[in-house]
Amino acid sequence: MKVKALVVLFSLFFLVTGIKAQNDPLKSITDIVGSQMGMGDVMGSLVNGIKPSSFTSGKSGKKDLINQLSGIKATDYLQYTSVAGQLAGALKGTSFLPGWASQKDGILDQLQSAGSMADVAGGVSGLLGNINPSSLSSGFKKNQSSITSALGILSMIK
Repeated sequence: MKVKALVVLFSLFFLVTGIKAQNDPLKSITDIVGSQMGMGDVMGSLVNGIKPSSFTSGKSGKKDLINQLSGIKATDYLQYTSVAGQLAGALKGTSFLPGWASQKDGILDQLQSAGSMADVAGGVSGLLGNINPSSLSSGFKKNQSSITSALGILSMIK
C-alpha cells in the first residue's frame, strides 16, 4: 500500500511541475528577453560599433565608456543613463545626422529624466537613430537591426 501511495504521490508531483499553471507568462517573456540581451550588451555593442575616429578623444574616449559599462549592474538604469549621456557628449558633431541638432535636447532630457530601464532604452534608441551611418563600423551595421529590436523590446518592459 505504501508503494502505491508513493507512486501516486510522485505522479502528482511530476504532473504539477509539468503544468506550471501558476507562472506569470509576461514574467517568463521578460526573463527570456533579459537573458538574451540586456542594456549592458546593447550599450556595449553600440559603443564598440562606433568608429574611434567618431569620438572627440579617439580610442581613449571609446575605451573609457567601455570600462564604465563593464562595472554597471544589469538593473542600474541610472548608470546606463549616465553612460548614454556621456556617449552623446563624447561624439564629434559630424558623427550625427543633421537632424540631431533639433532632437538632441529632447533625447538628452529623456535620458536625464529616465525612471526605468525602458526610458533609458528609448533614449538610447533615439541616440542610435541619430548617429551618422558613416560613423558606424561595418560589423555593427550588419547587426544594427538586432540591436534596434533589442532596444525596442527593452523600451516596452517596465
